[in-house]
Amino acid sequence: MGRYSSGQYGETAGRIKRSPRAVPAVVLTVGLDAAVCEAVEAELDGVDVITTQSVEGAMDALDSEPVDCVAGASDLAAGGIELAEAVRESYPELPFVLVAVDDTGQVSGEAINAGVDGYASLCADGAEGVAARIEATVTSDRSRVTRGQLDGIKQAVEYAADAIVVTDPDGTIEYVNPAFEKLTGYDRTEAVGRTPRILKSGEQSQAYYERMWDALLGGEVWEEEIVNRTKSGDLYVAHQTIAPVTGVDGTVEKFVAIQRDVTEHRQFESQIEASEATLSQLYDTTFDADTPIETKLQRVLEIGATHMDHPVGYVTRIEDGTQEILASVGSNDRIEAGAEDPLERTYCRKTIANEGPLVVGDASEEGWEGDPAFERFELRCYLGAEIRIDGETYGTLCFGGEEPRDRAVLEIQQSTVKTLARWIGYEIDRHRYERTLERKNERLEKFASVISHDLRNPLHVARARLELARETGDDDHFDPIERAHERMESIIEDTLTLAREGELVTEVSSVSLDTIARDCWESIESGTATLETSGDDELRADPGKLRHIFENLFRNSLEHGAGESGTVTVTVGPTDDGFYVADDGDGIPEEQREQVFEQGYSDGDGTGFGLAIVETIARAHGWSVGVTESEAGGARFEFDVGDQGTTGRPPLQ
Repeated sequence: MGRYSSGQYGETAGRIKRSPRAVPAVVLTVGLDAAVCEAVEAELDGVDVITTQSVEGAMDALDSEPVDCVAGASDLAAGGIELAEAVRESYPELPFVLVAVDDTGQVSGEAINAGVDGYASLCADGAEGVAARIEATVTSDRSRVTRGQLDGIKQAVEYAADAIVVTDPDGTIEYVNPAFEKLTGYDRTEAVGRTPRILKSGEQSQAYYERMWDALLGGEVWEEEIVNRTKSGDLYVAHQTIAPVTGVDGTVEKFVAIQRDVTEHRQFESQIEASEATLSQLYDTTFDADTPIETKLQRVLEIGATHMDHPVGYVTRIEDGTQEILASVGSNDRIEAGAEDPLERTYCRKTIANEGPLVVGDASEEGWEGDPAFERFELRCYLGAEIRIDGETYGTLCFGGEEPRDRAVLEIQQSTVKTLARWIGYEIDRHRYERTLERKNERLEKFASVISHDLRNPLHVARARLELARETGDDDHFDPIERAHERMESIIEDTLTLAREGELVTEVSSVSLDTIARDCWESIESGTATLETSGDDELRADPGKLRHIFENLFRNSLEHGAGESGTVTVTVGPTDDGFYVADDGDGIPEEQREQVFEQGYSDGDGTGFGLAIVETIARAHGWSVGVTESEAGGARFEFDVGDQGTTGRPPLQ
């Protein structure tokens, strides 16, 4: 009949009954008479009562069943005090009520020493009093926090990842945990005794605090994000929950505040929003196909620097161990368009060596002290990505500043900068293709113009002479026909040369000015003319295309420059900006100098394409060419190779 059979515990056990109850509770009675147990059960409404008669049976029951209270008789064979001590040793938090079954009154002191939670006298209080003592002990146990529990709670709070603050009703800090110290910079001795106003940043209005206090004093929990200030003055964003702790009468006794640092999370969100804005504006910039590439680069830098909050931004071109800045924004006077530096003195050398974008939060703290790039540009924070075209390194896109930056923020921005770098590579490649296509179309149109115009005259001469030869049979007409065909052949050859040589120069090498001039001179029929060179400077150019420049200029001097002596001296030499080719012939009248480079312009029997070819090849290198008077009164052609020529880097067009 009892819950525990005699076979289970080796003793006789009886079950009182299980009654439905509103508050779950299980009471184990040990050594009490069955009649007493029934009377106690009758008084304990809704409580399950389990009975056993020995210490061993009681311990077995406790090991097997969830029990809320033990009520043990003081006159057990093994002693009620011994049972209390055994229960206290194995279950230190389990309530124990000692029931005196006689009227000696001598067990109360022993009960206190054994650590019992309640004491009742069956003789003095009866079954009703015993039941009341059990009920009071269980109720008290459920409402109290034991010392062990307090220790556990304190340990949990101490090791909590979130900052925890406990204040009195007036807001005076009574306790802070280590996470609070780490987050705010205030240690306990500095915080306890003061108020949370030590964290006030000024970002929240007085109305905000008034609403907060109204809610808290009204017993409500306050939860919101707040911007606070650390001891060192840095701002941080915290998700804060403040809960009032009230007494039984509803009076606020304490406040417990929990702060979780969400600064980095908010930075992530902010950078994601900035990236979205950057890419959105980038789309608008890309969509305008008529915008020059230089303007687009400048716009990309402005958009990126603004939305990612970088003081400096720049795009570079890297070739032959040299970095050239193509476009820039910001006030760093060492980072300006056109500036060049050896690659080993730049941040970009590590950018292109990195597998992904290079991130430097604080160069002085990340091993850049003494690095030539840091000494040259003084950027403490840097974020750079490689620009690639056709699978090859073209240059880099870089952002940075002279103040350190949170590395976590820069790492968030990596994907945006990488996307911008890819876009720049695509735009430059597309722009080059479009310019190449435009040049080809221009040459095609010019070629068609030549075919329709310049070939018409010699073709007309050939046809007319052929008709006369047929009519008269005179052989004298064949020589003019031959010359007409030769001229048409020359025009076609020169036109095709223009079409070929107008291609943008992308492959260059160092060329000796003296050597290539002399080689070209030997390849033409110079007769009594002479060549003089001054110096053996080098320039970077396409050697094959450069030969066409010299050969056409030499022929021009031989055909049009011979003076009264019937011969000419041609001079080649370097200038501060490039090189020149001059002669001592008759020269070119000033009013004709702007026309000499036009296709088809000639003052003699030439095709009129020689100087046009010279200018076309110069432009393909990114150079400019002009004509003036030489010291001897002849023609002097001057080439300004600029930065593009000396470094061999063609312009973006």
